Amino acid sequence: MLDRPELAFFNKLSGILHIELTEPAQPYAPHVLNLQASPDARITSLRFDAQVFERGELRPLTEDELASIAFAAPQIRLRGDTGEEVAHDAPNGEHFTVRDLIRAVELTELRTRGSSEWLGGVDVHHIFFEGISLEQDGTWAICWGS
Repeated sequence: MLDRPELAFFNKLSGILHIELTEPAQPYAPHVLNLQASPDARITSLRFDAQVFERGELRPLTEDELASIAFAAPQIRLRGDTGEEVAHDAPNGEHFTVRDLIRAVELTELRTRGSSEWLGGVDVHHIFFEGISLEQDGTWAICWGS
């Protein structure tokens, strides 16, 4: 497994994937937090909002944090829960900043999340960022919790 110490800060970020659908998601059952999308609902927009959890509170990332190196390689191959791989080239051709990697995660999910399935529709429940992890095939899995 590759050692990527520059990912330590990125993988500690708190983040939420905000998904807008053609039809709003509904609670799966009374008194539960699970959300269920209609089988006919399609994604209209998607945004990954990352923040830093510090001293018991969330705060926005600073410009210095956003500009720091998050992945020191010219390309990263990401995949979400659907297993579909999406390759991203570093905008500067050398490495990904935190800002670049946030955008790569967002673009991967925008491209693949519509093919996911949870309770009969698009997965709108697993939206809490839990980092990225290296898979045996060299891709990086985006981990989402609920």
